[in-house]
Parts: sequence; structure tokens; C-alpha cells
Amino acid sequence: MRRLILAVALALAAAAPAARAEPPHTHQVLTERPSGFWTSNRPAVGGAYRYRLMGLGVVLAAIMGLVIVRVIKRANADRTQMRR
Repeated sequence: MRRLILAVALALAAAAPAARAEPPHTHQVLTERPSGFWTSNRPAVGGAYRYRLMGLGVVLAAIMGLVIVRVIKRANADRTQMRR
């Protein structure tokens, strides 16, 4: 049954047309707003937000990595303790 569902899902996915994003027909630049990530569609001068956002992503990835390593170590310790 699982193989049948997988086969049907793959057939439907292959038959579906690829989703294509089309650019907007008009581009409005908001000149009265300051350059920023959420406040305007003007690019930030000198990539001001790029490194802050990249740093935030690195910190979040490191925290999640540490949490996952700790959870795996705890699960392995519990498993070895139950075997004894």
C-alpha cells in the first residue's frame, strides 16, 4: 500500500508543471522610507544587514547543533543504562 501511494505521488509530481515565479510588472521604489530589511525595498548601503543576519544564522545553527549533540548523548546514555 505504501509503495502504491508513493508511486501515485511521484507520478502526480512528475506530471505537474514546474512552478515558475514571474517578476512583477512594475517596481515601486519607496524613496521616503529609509533603507532597511523590512522597511523599504531599497538595498541597504554597503550590505549593512547582510552580516548581522548571517551572524544570527550562525549563532542559531550553533545553538541547535549543541542541543542536538546533547540530546543524542543523553539518549545513548539512557540506552546503555537500560541494557545493564
